[in-house]
Amino acid sequence: MGQLTNDKAQAAHIKGLQEENDKDKLQAIYDAIFVFAGMWALGAGMNESKSRFSGGWKSGSAKIKFPDSNNMCFDFFIDPIRGEWVLWDEKIAPFDKEYEGLFANLVVPTAETTRQSYLMDIHVKASKGVLYVGKAGTGKTVNINNFLAGVDPETTQFTCTSFNSYTDSRTLQEIIEGAVGSQTRTRKGPPTGKQMIYFLDDLNMPQKDKYLTQAPISLLRQIVDY
Repeated sequence: MGQLTNDKAQAAHIKGLQEENDKDKLQAIYDAIFVFAGMWALGAGMNESKSRFSGGWKSGSAKIKFPDSNNMCFDFFIDPIRGEWVLWDEKIAPFDKEYEGLFANLVVPTAETTRQSYLMDIHVKASKGVLYVGKAGTGKTVNINNFLAGVDPETTQFTCTSFNSYTDSRTLQEIIEGAVGSQTRTRKGPPTGKQMIYFLDDLNMPQKDKYLTQAPISLLRQIVDY
């Protein structure tokens, strides 16, 4: 729902349907959003079963039906204005031919990078953490840095750090506290009206202690739970 309210054209479309009291179209859009959320929550982490999940999901109940194609359900996003499922290919931003940064940070937009950025943006707007997993060399760090480079500095701050075998819980605490200021005597946080994103790279790197735990990760889990 965050994407609907943040996109001006989509927000205007939804508002128009509400003013017209067009309950059928509104219900169809909400159903499709639920289907979109469900397929990523339940099926995105699958491997061998992903194709079978997609087939069942596409044939399931929804007022806005998936197109008849060989594409999996994950290849589509819902366009509320058109009232249909659209391939991510149509959402790809044009390549920046004037890019002057480091070659290692160059990202050529594809359907996959567009989809990944879209999903990360949804989580950021909902203030939810993302555990971004994948094999070495698949571009995880580059994709996330590219996403962070596009956030609105007026509303969002971010800080990045890479874990290594020597990272301990004290170091992590200093990194987290060092990126924010004191809001009250007992509370730290970003400036009023802004949110802070922490990008913690190579999360699995800290050494295990004699209890076979990784103290920085335990501290991070405590902070998230709190």
